[in-house]
Amino acid sequence: MAEPTWKKLVDQLKSEGHRSPYLDRLRQRLPASGPSDLAGEILREMASALGRSEDKINVALLELELQGKALDELARSQAADPGERAARVAAFNRQRDAAKQALWELRVHREALGFRRNDDLAELYPIPPKRA
Repeated sequence: MAEPTWKKLVDQLKSEGHRSPYLDRLRQRLPASGPSDLAGEILREMASALGRSEDKINVALLELELQGKALDELARSQAADPGERAARVAAFNRQRDAAKQALWELRVHREALGFRRNDDLAELYPIPPKRA
């Protein structure tokens, strides 16, 4: 991360003992240094990456839900084209496979971070059965 252009001024005023609420605010904005800060940054990135893995499964399941509803509407339609239905069923099953993959990736990611109890993932992110 690049240093702010005003860091030298803040360091100089701090060493001179200058007191100002503006200086305090700027000092709070300076990136902290040291191993504990690096460890905190690593933990924040790990949490952020885990959140992105969860986002991926949520998006996959949302798309799967939308495709399932479209398939249900098509089934209720009297003038449903068999070719269109077959194409939508194939798309649904591909999206289902993508959701299963995203769920597996979330499980692996959680296990890599030390979360050993992942049995509840199937309840939190239910994958519907294949359509025919």
